[in-house]
Amino acid sequence: MIMKSHEFAGIFHVNPEGLMVSVIVLPRSSRCAIAGMHGGALKIKLTKPPVDGEANAECCRFMAKVLGIAKSQIVIARGAASRHKALQINGLTATLACERLAAVFHD
Repeated sequence: MIMKSHEFAGIFHVNPEGLMVSVIVLPRSSRCAIAGMHGGALKIKLTKPPVDGEANAECCRFMAKVLGIAKSQIVIARGAASRHKALQINGLTATLACERLAAVFHD
């Protein structure tokens, strides 16, 4: 699947706290991966189970790796106990985040 950076533009929202992105996590997958988009949210496959915050921590680590930022720059703003989450990303513009996500689909 090849996606262009502009295809991700609708999932990012800038607010006073930082850049926000809606995600849907799919825990207990065979590998960590961006699985595309669904309903205006980014689908993320994670290997960890949704137990004791393991999937949440892996979600932040994985997104930090994909976006090329420190994991401390990403926090779960909403949905810690849900598959539907809002991640707050600090220190990154929406344009740069879209470009880095698109690069994942070109590898």
